[in-house]
Amino acid sequence: MLTENKFSKYLIYAIGEIVLVVIGILIALQINNYNETRKSRNLESEYIERLLEDLKEDEAIVQAVLNYQQEVTFHAKMAMEIFENIDGNSFNPVEKLINLYQASQILDPSPASSTYKELIASGQINLLEDDNLKTAMIRYYEIDWTETGVFKEVNQYRANIRGKMPDYIQTEIRSKCGDIYVKIRKSIEIALPKTCEITVSPAVAQPIVDLIITDDTLKKDLRFLLGNQDAKIQHLTNTNKQLQELINLF
Repeated sequence: MLTENKFSKYLIYAIGEIVLVVIGILIALQINNYNETRKSRNLESEYIERLLEDLKEDEAIVQAVLNYQQEVTFHAKMAMEIFENIDGNSFNPVEKLINLYQASQILDPSPASSTYKELIASGQINLLEDDNLKTAMIRYYEIDWTETGVFKEVNQYRANIRGKMPDYIQTEIRSKCGDIYVKIRKSIEIALPKTCEITVSPAVAQPIVDLIITDDTLKKDLRFLLGNQDAKIQHLTNTNKQLQELINLF
């Protein structure tokens, strides 16, 4: 009977020890889960902050590219007026040369997407708990706005006009009216100057303009360029709207 009592006490003690160990393990697991959740939420907050910064940077880049394309379109429209003999403008031959050349300017934009690429590469995109935000991010970044057809279309007018305009004229325009660099948030973007003056006389410029406007291939290429410019501007405007809606989700 004494032995049975000892065994019962031992069994109760052993069960108590096991229960305590299990409770300890459960508490440890809870603490570990809490710590892991806290780390995940902290990491999510860091990524969200960086994603928002990238999106604001991209918004500024898109606007800079839009401004550039609008400036190119302005010059292209002025150049088309030259080809179509619209004399309503007061541009002298020198201004006409500038418009003909500036219409050929191009810009290769680069989006701000490093944080999103890091999330995808590391497999941590699911850190974002907000499904609406995550879906919107994926929809925005999986279609790179710089890789669409309107940006990849071959600019025949550029090759054509630069193959026919005298080199010294092109050099003069590039040196006085070329791209300027503008600080946009953390990026350096390029823009076209609003005004442009070159040291070429109207007497020198006029016969060059007269020769250029007789080339029907240039007019055809310029007309195609204008259509592509309109498509670029529309695409950039839509991208800007998408960006603003995405930023508002944060």
